This record gives sequence, structure tokens and C-alpha cells, in this order.
Amino acid sequence: MIKTTVNLFSADLLPAKLRLSFERMMLAVAAVVVLSLIAWGVGFWLESTLASQHAALSKQKLQLDNQKAALELQLSTRQPDADLVAKVELEQQRLELKQLLSDEIKQRDNMISHGYAGLLTDLAAVSDNSVWLNRIVINEQYFEFEGFGSHPQSIPLWVERLKHTETLKGYAFSTMTMDRGENQPLAFKLASTVEQGAKQ
Repeated sequence: MIKTTVNLFSADLLPAKLRLSFERMMLAVAAVVVLSLIAWGVGFWLESTLASQHAALSKQKLQLDNQKAALELQLSTRQPDADLVAKVELEQQRLELKQLLSDEIKQRDNMISHGYAGLLTDLAAVSDNSVWLNRIVINEQYFEFEGFGSHPQSIPLWVERLKHTETLKGYAFSTMTMDRGENQPLAFKLASTVEQGAKQ
């Protein structure tokens, strides 16, 4: 008797293998729980730190606000020192007076220097060997000359030429004195005044 067997087993009949087993699922759940706890702990620490910083900043702001209010109150009630104010005003007045005096001196120096320059140029233009000067005085619109002449006629001629110069145009010579010492040249002194309407 011949016995034959038929293998009816097929791989398709085996249950499918699951990739996610119960153990793996539990491990995954445990990992998620641990990570969640870690994240929660970090978040709580950060929140606590920020809360502490915020409280410290709030306290510092309150202190600064109080300090500002105190300084504003002190500033509003503070009065200037009367003696110091008086000294400052006095120094300002002195400074203004010094400035005015300096300006006046500069103006007079410029006027005198310009007057001397023009006058010396005109004197050089009308000079000759018969008249020479040893003293010149300029005081704003007043001129005075002292010198010597070789003979009496030379002085009036020199004065006439001098009256037509640019510097002394419009001036009249009000006083003139002459004196001759023994064995000395003829000395003279000449002073000017402004003619009415000539110099304004």
C-alpha cells in the first residue's frame, strides 16, 4: 500500500508580523512621557527665571520712579542762591563794560593809526627843507604841530600847502605862535579846529 501526503501549508496562512509590538509601543510611550516631563521641566525653569527677572526689574523700576519723583520735588522747591545770582549779574555787567571799553579802544586805535598814516603821507608830500617838525598831536578831530622854520616866510607857505591836503581838508588853524630864541631857528606851534559844515 502506497501512502502519499499532500502539503497544504502555505506562507499566506501564517499571521502577518506586526511592526509595532506591545513592547515597542510601551517603550515609545515611556519615551514620550520622559521627553514631555523634560520639556515641562525646562519650560517651568524658564518661566520661573523670567518671573524672577520681571519681579527684579519691576522692583528696580519702582525704585527709579520713586527717586525721580523725589528729585523732581527737590528741583521744584529749590530756589537760586541770591548771593550767587548777584555775583553772576555783577560779573556779566563787568564783562559787558570791559567789552565796550575794548571796542572803544580798538576803534580809537584804528582811527588814530589811520589818521597818522594819512597825515604822515600828506606831511611828506608838502614837506621841504625850510620847515621841520619835532612834535605831532592827534586827538580825534584836533591836530597840533610843533616845529621849526628856517625863515619867517616859510611857515605860512607851508601852512597854506598843508590846508589843501586830503587829511586836513576842512580844517582851519585857529592858533599859531612863533618864537625865535637866541641863535636858534624860528619855533612855531600850530593848532587846528574843524570848520563848520566841513567835517561831519
